Amino acid sequence: MNLVLNNLQVGHKLPLTKPMSASFGAGGMHVLLGANGAGKTTLLRTVLGVQAPLGGQVTMETKMAKLHTTDAQAWGKHAAFVPSMPPKHVGLTVEEVLLLSGSGEDAVSHHPQLEPWLNRRLSALSDGQAQQVMVARAMLQSKDWLMLDEPTAFLDVRGQRHLWDMLTTHLQRGGSVMLATHDLRGVHRWMQEAPGDVAGDSSIHVLSSSGLSPLATDASLDALEAALG
Repeated sequence: MNLVLNNLQVGHKLPLTKPMSASFGAGGMHVLLGANGAGKTTLLRTVLGVQAPLGGQVTMETKMAKLHTTDAQAWGKHAAFVPSMPPKHVGLTVEEVLLLSGSGEDAVSHHPQLEPWLNRRLSALSDGQAQQVMVARAMLQSKDWLMLDEPTAFLDVRGQRHLWDMLTTHLQRGGSVMLATHDLRGVHRWMQEAPGDVAGDSSIHVLSSSGLSPLATDASLDALEAALG
């Protein structure tokens, strides 16, 4: 399902940006870049249906159907969220966390690195391991869109690579990703190495008070850094 923004304005009492219209193709990796305070988290919350837009609308569309964020029950089946910090304070084991959204066996079949952790408490894992668990859980919750807010912010290089690999797996299984991040090196590396069947559906946008500005997916690391000032 394509994700479509139609004259969307996000914010709290006042809009953070000018109205935004854009279409994010199903099956792609869609990266949101922007300075702190630009509104990336607010945009994700609005796209998730957690926060009401100040104007315009967000829809998921196919040739046969259109779904609105106002239909919260249906929308929740097609979009799952992963925050920057995993909730390591919960007392659940990894298997119990996964069971909240689906089958632990299904998660392990696609992410075998999870198997040794199944009986360990989430709180006993490293940040990188726990974040992988939360991404796996989100993939159980939604076969379609994953929304991630700075998911690599607290991870070391190895953890970042594992997470990007998991997102590639989701895309290759027919899912879609919208990712807000400051991990420019990770974005650049992923776009260079992206499988051909998903690269063409992917995009990079910079969010500012002017709205969303597209960047070429083959932009150099210098160009990505320059776009953020």
